[in-house]
Amino acid sequence: MSAKDRSTYPLAVHLLLYRGGELLFLQRANTGYADGQWSVPAGHVESGESAVAAAVREGAEEVGVAVEPEDLALALVQHKRDPIDGDERVDLFFRTAKFTGEPKNREPHKCAQLQWAAPGELTQVIGYVANALERIEKGAVYAEYGW
Repeated sequence: MSAKDRSTYPLAVHLLLYRGGELLFLQRANTGYADGQWSVPAGHVESGESAVAAAVREGAEEVGVAVEPEDLALALVQHKRDPIDGDERVDLFFRTAKFTGEPKNREPHKCAQLQWAAPGELTQVIGYVANALERIEKGAVYAEYGW
């Protein structure tokens, strides 16, 4: 196999912020991808950035909360091939119930609203996020989606 045949998947992080038995969800808007559906704070890991640092950054950027790196626990690794756009990547889902600040919509140009809900309670959760949450609930640490 040559180097050009190797996969170079982007790495994305998803932040699962828990309060009691509820998880913080964001409703996507004006992005051109899955608008109207629910997700969690997330984003790509930037060059030179660790996955944990990216999760901390996304929490601050998207919902205005501060998370200490040591308070994050890896909940799931998911290898994804998106059926909507064909995007292939590896998603890391980090969980925490420890954060500072009251979540607020810091990106109203990409997010219609925030909502606390029990996992599985909301309909219209983006497929790969719903898959990850179901797998986490069953105790899995690895999942695949869209293959």
